[in-house]
Amino acid sequence: MSRHTMLMTLMGGLVLGTGCPDVYGKGGKLDRAMEKDINDNHDERKREWRNQGMEDDEEESCPEGKVKVRDCISLPCKVECK
Repeated sequence: MSRHTMLMTLMGGLVLGTGCPDVYGKGGKLDRAMEKDINDNHDERKREWRNQGMEDDEEESCPEGKVKVRDCISLPCKVECK
């Protein structure tokens, strides 16, 4: 193999093999986008879980003279008639 061919192969490997660290590196654009997607999905599921618990509680009604009291310190919320 000639020097020219070997040099061109080496240069091509360096150009194509290194990538862009600001995109592919740790903390790069792809890492930040993935972190945002994970956080968005987590928040959405958390909201769905809370809403599901509240919908189940809304079906129950308190007798006259009593008021619904929600205790949402921990999930799922506890509802009592007081």
